This record gives sequence, C-alpha cells and structure tokens, in this order.
Amino acid sequence: MASYFLFLLLPALAVAKINIEIFGTMTGNENDLQVKYSGSDVSVISDVERATYKINDGQLKNAIQAYFGKRPDDAFMRSPTPWGDLYRTYGWSEVTRTLKPKSARVLKIAANPEILLEQVFENNSTKPATFNVGISQSVQNTISSSWSKGGDLTVSQEINYGFDIKAVSFGGSTSFSYSSSWGYNSEKSESVTVGSSASMELLLLPGQSVRAQLHATRGKALVEVEYEASLSGAIAVNYDKGYRGHHYWSLPVGGVMSSGQISNNIVSKEVIEIGYFSNAKVVVHDRAMGTKMLDINL
Repeated sequence: MASYFLFLLLPALAVAKINIEIFGTMTGNENDLQVKYSGSDVSVISDVERATYKINDGQLKNAIQAYFGKRPDDAFMRSPTPWGDLYRTYGWSEVTRTLKPKSARVLKIAANPEILLEQVFENNSTKPATFNVGISQSVQNTISSSWSKGGDLTVSQEINYGFDIKAVSFGGSTSFSYSSSWGYNSEKSESVTVGSSASMELLLLPGQSVRAQLHATRGKALVEVEYEASLSGAIAVNYDKGYRGHHYWSLPVGGVMSSGQISNNIVSKEVIEIGYFSNAKVVVHDRAMGTKMLDINL
C-alpha cells in the first residue's frame, strides 16, 4: 500500500534531567535569592497522558477530520500499529510528551534571628580557670514541594533540587540537595550542627559566671516553578479505502490538535518551601555585670 508524509522528521532531542537550583546571598537583613532551571523530560505519550490531553480515539479522529478533511478509519500515536508497524516501516516519529520548567519566581523570603541554645559556665574554684565556652545545637534544614497539576503525566525521571545560600557578612553558607518525583507532594530534611564545640577558651576569675548564647538566623523562602508539557511527533493514520491517493498518512500532532481545538499545553505549578539556618555565632556575657566578653561568628 502507498503511504505519504505530511510531517518533517526532526533530529533526536538531547534530553537532560530537570534541575531546579535555588541560590543567593544574605547581607545583614538583605536577601538576594535566585532560581535557575534547566533540562526536560521527554517520553512517548502514555494512555494516562492521552486522557489528560483529552485525545481518546474518537476525539483524535474528529480532530484529524477537522485538520485533513476526512475522518480516518484508524489513528495511532505510538507503536505498535497494524500493517507491520507504520512508525518503524516509514521511520515516522511517535508522539512524545515534553515536560520542562517554563518560569520560576521567588514568592517570599523571611529571615529571623533566634537564640538556639544558652549555657552557663561558672568558676566555683578559688583560682582563675580557663573554660571552653564553645556550644552547638543540632537543627533541621528542610525543603518541601506542593503541587497544583494541570493533569496527570507519566514522568519517569526524578527532579533534582539544589539549595545554596551564602551569608556574605559572616562568610558562612548553607547548602543541601535532593531528588523527588514530579507531581508528588514531598518533604525532605537534613540534620546539621550549628555552632562549634571547638576550643573557644575564656579565662574566668574565681566566682565569675558567664552565659554563652548560640545565635543563628532562621530563614524561610517560598519559590514557585511553573512547568509546561506539550506534545510533538506524528499521528499515524489509515484510510481503508484510501484518501487523496494513499492509505497511510503521517500528520503532525500539533496541527491536528489545533484544528480540533484541543489544547497542546498542560501547565502545572510547584511551590517549594525552604527552611534553613545560617549566620551562627556565639555570644558570651558576664552574668553579674552584663558586659559582652565574646562575640564570635562561626
């Protein structure tokens, strides 16, 4: 049987895993947070995705009629097909779904100083003595995702997330990363130690007492990422009695969907919430006099 193309074969796409990077700097109370996104997920359209795009067999054939002038007897979006598999026989491209980040923006940034830990050191001896006033506390950096999906997609790859914030004034940084599945609400946490147990020596006189405080900034950031999923490739069509001189045709899915007034754009949104600690320091005061004896950035 004869066949005909109404579709340009495109070179294979180089597909990279989707990456979301959130990074920035903190100077005092000023924050500069940025979001960088890259990569895509491409796969042959699934039955789940056909339902999402509202292109079941009847809807697809109606759209082909609007595009090409006649309703076909058969229409396919992927292998295998009858007649020796039209996609493999003629080298046509199956319909694929491409998911990629479209935009990203910072919704909110907040940073509040906190005292995480206090500890008293007292020299109860009759002689001057040296005390290590270094203190530390275990805290949780967290990152969570909540989704508003335009429809269900069959996404095989996980999304990579990375977070890195630098405290310019103190030279410190907070960073962590993780991977999660597209479209699923999730939360990850990472235990980190804030402060220092390293030698922070202070000479105390007999009877002298000091209070060591571990300070840190608790930060919170909300980021919204918008994803777009669209279809490309060829619909394999059969007319049992032939049409325009041929039985088999390859039609561009984008053109067919447009003619059938079927949207080729599924938009989903993800809100990422990051909770982190930075700008740690130890401050030591004399308990009797109230004077500051140490103020060390960590």
